[in-house]
Amino acid sequence: MKKMLLTLFFLHALGVVYLLHGLGFRVNFTDSMPHGLYQIVPGKPDRGDLITFSLAKDNPYFQISLERHYLGLNGNRPLLKTLAGLPGDSIEISAEGVCINSDLLPNTQARSRDKHGRRLPIFLNSTVIPSAKGLALSTYNENSFDGRYFGLVNMDQVRRVVPVLTFNSEDKTITKYSCPKCGSNLIHLLPTIEHNSRWICSSYPNCHYWTHAPNELPNVAEAKK
Repeated sequence: MKKMLLTLFFLHALGVVYLLHGLGFRVNFTDSMPHGLYQIVPGKPDRGDLITFSLAKDNPYFQISLERHYLGLNGNRPLLKTLAGLPGDSIEISAEGVCINSDLLPNTQARSRDKHGRRLPIFLNSTVIPSAKGLALSTYNENSFDGRYFGLVNMDQVRRVVPVLTFNSEDKTITKYSCPKCGSNLIHLLPTIEHNSRWICSSYPNCHYWTHAPNELPNVAEAKK
């Protein structure tokens, strides 16, 4: 009887996992973003949105990451980053980091070697982002494996993501809808006739994280109260 109950429990738990996965829920344990639960949601990603994607097989870092296990031991694990650059944006690479349209993004200085002392090739150059391409970065962690190394990604391969339940990896403080940039709470703006539901950082404008451009966010002033 005990064995049967354990089997039923296991099957039930497995069914719940598959159900959550089918609904777009993903768990992040990497340090590029706050650890926790995220969900893939419909809609075209915009600047500042969280996105998930897998490295294309024709990207030079695809083979490098397989050999060095940058994306897990079993292959090409999907990445979780912020969409920092869009088609038409100007990218400038300097010793301080990556600039988008002359704005320096924090924690984007590329390293020459990884933590094991292996050389890190850099395939991102100063350029104007062409159509159908985007730049995926993490300003949350300076050691992130992101576009500063593997370059631009195809926009048709990325999917928009929102945080559901995350916590700070250092103090383990759980925060619902936490900002991936500063850790503050995200305010959920309910959908209207003109807009889908959105999230904006509660410390705005000190922290400029939002799901879409500020002028597209309804009732920002009320959300800050």
